[in-house]
Amino acid sequence: MKKLLWTLPILPLVLAGCSTGSADSADSTNAAGSNSLKVVTSTQVWADVAEAVAPDVDIEAIITGGDIDPHSFEPSATDMAKVSEADIIIVGGGGYDSWLYGTLEDDDRIIHALDLSEHDHSEHDDHEHEAEEAHEHDHDEEGHDHDVDNEHVWYSTEYVSEVAEEFAEKVTELDPEAQADATAVTTKMDELHNQIHDLPAVRIAQTEPIADHILSHSDMVESTPEGYRATTLSESEPTAADVASFQDAINNGDLDVLIYNPQSASTVATSLKDLAEEKGIPVVEIYETPQNTENFLDAFTKAVDDLTAATNQV
Repeated sequence: MKKLLWTLPILPLVLAGCSTGSADSADSTNAAGSNSLKVVTSTQVWADVAEAVAPDVDIEAIITGGDIDPHSFEPSATDMAKVSEADIIIVGGGGYDSWLYGTLEDDDRIIHALDLSEHDHSEHDDHEHEAEEAHEHDHDEEGHDHDVDNEHVWYSTEYVSEVAEEFAEKVTELDPEAQADATAVTTKMDELHNQIHDLPAVRIAQTEPIADHILSHSDMVESTPEGYRATTLSESEPTAADVASFQDAINNGDLDVLIYNPQSASTVATSLKDLAEEKGIPVVEIYETPQNTENFLDAFTKAVDDLTAATNQV
């Protein structure tokens, strides 16, 4: 399990006594209780969220390595065998991890953030307009961002909290003896939401629209050139004209901060990052999934802290 660097609220623990009998009793309780549940998640993101909710439950992510691009991942027969044996399955939805849930029709084991749609790039054609509309009207105190049509939903404080709460309820339903509490996650998400809400109205561009759910809760202005943004939303390659427009925005001082995803970066994205650094524009790296042994909740915190630091430079 990954070490949690952020502070967890104190949760009730089953304390083993000093005697052998007490220890055996505790082990027996664990064996019959939380450890009897098997949880499978699509990525390490959701495994880390689940672990923070129910640390004693058996939780396994299909994609664990930070060097794997989830967009192009194809599960093995072994991976799908784990899914078939799971008591609870956690996915992001929205087509992002449909490779896991695509064949599981009406499966009540699945906890998901977005709808369980298939990955159809044609559905992204209107994302630019929808995301901009959502950004205009969702700066409310509740912070709801359900209208932001972007599959990188784990960077939504609201969605992460909802998944955590649903998972806690599901664990308790299946095993009343298991210890499951979403408070650690929801408290952290509330803290991040408040920090995001305080980010200033600087002009932000993204080499990949990974941070839409963060931007939608802030006054930051999404300023990625329209053509480039539309193609990256549909996971297509930007045209030469799209790239030139992005380069012009950097060279002309039309951007304040650049967001860059190193995990799935193309040659074009890397060249834009290099140009921004050359022009003195702060670059914030936000990864698709946690790197190495990093916990996702720490990675999310770092992304928001880095955005705060970058906007303070403007």
